[in-house]
Amino acid sequence: MAKFLFWKTKVDKIFITREEKLKKLLPSLRMIFFIFGIFCAWPDVNMEKNALWWYRLKGILFRIFFIYLGTASQIVYNFTVTTREELFGGMFVLLTQLVLILKMEFFYKNVSKIQTLVRRLEGELYLPRSGEELVPLKRARRKTTICWILYFIFSDALVTKWFVLSCVYTIMLVPAWPFVDETSPYFLFLMMIAYQYFALLFNSSFNIAWDSLVIALLALTNAHLHRLQIQLMKVGHRKVKEQIDNKSVMIVQTVTKEKHSNDEIFNELLQCIVFHQEVTGLLRDVLKLFSGPMLAQLCCSVLILCITEFRLLTDVSTTADTIKALCYLICIIIQVVQYCYFGNEINYMSKKVHQATGFMNYPDMDIKTRKLLIAFQQLTAKGIQCSAKKVFTIELSMATFVTVSSIDGDIMFNICLIICFCFRF
Repeated sequence: MAKFLFWKTKVDKIFITREEKLKKLLPSLRMIFFIFGIFCAWPDVNMEKNALWWYRLKGILFRIFFIYLGTASQIVYNFTVTTREELFGGMFVLLTQLVLILKMEFFYKNVSKIQTLVRRLEGELYLPRSGEELVPLKRARRKTTICWILYFIFSDALVTKWFVLSCVYTIMLVPAWPFVDETSPYFLFLMMIAYQYFALLFNSSFNIAWDSLVIALLALTNAHLHRLQIQLMKVGHRKVKEQIDNKSVMIVQTVTKEKHSNDEIFNELLQCIVFHQEVTGLLRDVLKLFSGPMLAQLCCSVLILCITEFRLLTDVSTTADTIKALCYLICIIIQVVQYCYFGNEINYMSKKVHQATGFMNYPDMDIKTRKLLIAFQQLTAKGIQCSAKKVFTIELSMATFVTVSSIDGDIMFNICLIICFCFRF
């Protein structure tokens, strides 16, 4: 219904009219663009000015009804609560909604830049040249699809489960509306939880799409760095292979042929350097564009992790509430770990690219090619550190995730000590 009312433009046209291989390599992008289309956040490239104005207006109305109205009711509710359990119950939902609004408004403001980044992946340099280079792209497809499915199961499926439990046990989906509760007329109660369900469903769906788009860009960057490693391993080895294949034939090389061979090696190395500059430039643009929302999301996720763990220890008393809190905790963990994992993969692959420069056929290179190779080795020796930085910096690596886990563990340990102390006295 939402698609019929608010989405009539062909949002997935980029998949139909562009390179077919990209669609096959990352099928999760089709669902991501579909969700952006529901929010009227992915306009067509050739959309007319008047049609674009109406498209954006529908997106504003959609956000006001399903996002801003629910957030405003959550804020009002938090000012009316009287107990700690009710406050914590409303706070973790409110934090998620506030971060969503930040990410959503950022996306609407920078959608043209984001579309430009996506279309850069359709360039000639990003197309695999052999079946061997197709392997890392397929691996990126598998990993991003698994992350997207897990994220979807523990978010949208979790919201649907909450909705079913709310209808069965006549309880509010989330404590978010100060004027309607379980004592209100049943028809009014059903209308309210239905609104809450769709609001939370759209909330989690946009979060999934936004995070999955960033993860897809990071995964593709890592895959193309792997392709670069494969290309570097082959530089200068074609001549050696020809000599091995023709070892029974006496080949007399002239000066012209030797010069031509050196030029070929130089051009192969130069193409790899150009590809390296393009991939690192794409990664730099992605991190520069998404750093602010990623930083806010990671900080908010850590805070929500602490609140959820605290609620599991203190406020949750029933099995249903425990399952809800655990599923929500897993969802937040997936959200944090996917950023750290793919950032760590890029850092690791950048080191593999530097190692690949040592496997080139250095003895057969002329002085000009050797100088170029040494300069390139100095450049790749620095590696690539993925980080989200605005006011301060958070490195996207598994070391960061372990640090976050240890901080949460310390908090949980201190809370357990306090509870044991209270029960003792």
